[in-house]
Amino acid sequence: MRLYHFTSLGHLPVILATGGLWRGEVPVGDGSRSLRGTWFTSDPDPRGHGLDGSSADKREVRIAVVFPRSDRTVSHWLKFARGRLAPDCIEEMVRTGGGKRKAETWYVYPTQIPPDEFRAVEFRREGGGYSPATPEEIAAAVPHEGLLEAVAEDFREMRAKIAAA
Repeated sequence: MRLYHFTSLGHLPVILATGGLWRGEVPVGDGSRSLRGTWFTSDPDPRGHGLDGSSADKREVRIAVVFPRSDRTVSHWLKFARGRLAPDCIEEMVRTGGGKRKAETWYVYPTQIPPDEFRAVEFRREGGGYSPATPEEIAAAVPHEGLLEAVAEDFREMRAKIAAA
């Protein structure tokens, strides 16, 4: 199953430098708590998925990952959310994320996905289409200010929690 993760150009170098996709937040409970996970969609078009409104354009980069159909770790979001997220929160996310038709394309994955498992890293081009990013384009991507440091601190905190357990 081919799924897509959309992100900003400023997030890409951090994703690559810190071992891949893993830092997304998947709301649970009343929506005030979250689990780590990566959001995906089976829809190659980023329009209408609620990616607007951020200071970073999360439609600049499209990362494709192929999961075996037998992989039970990848979860269809609507099924995942039932019993884990309050019904009014599910309704709000569906409404702001483009409606039920879009929500039916959403998946979450709770484990880190290293860059060598990416099938494609594509940049949005003039006119809105995507094409493969060249190694030079990827190398030229600049992280959002302070993001790499924030992720490194997050890693330190996670390691400390693991060591204390």
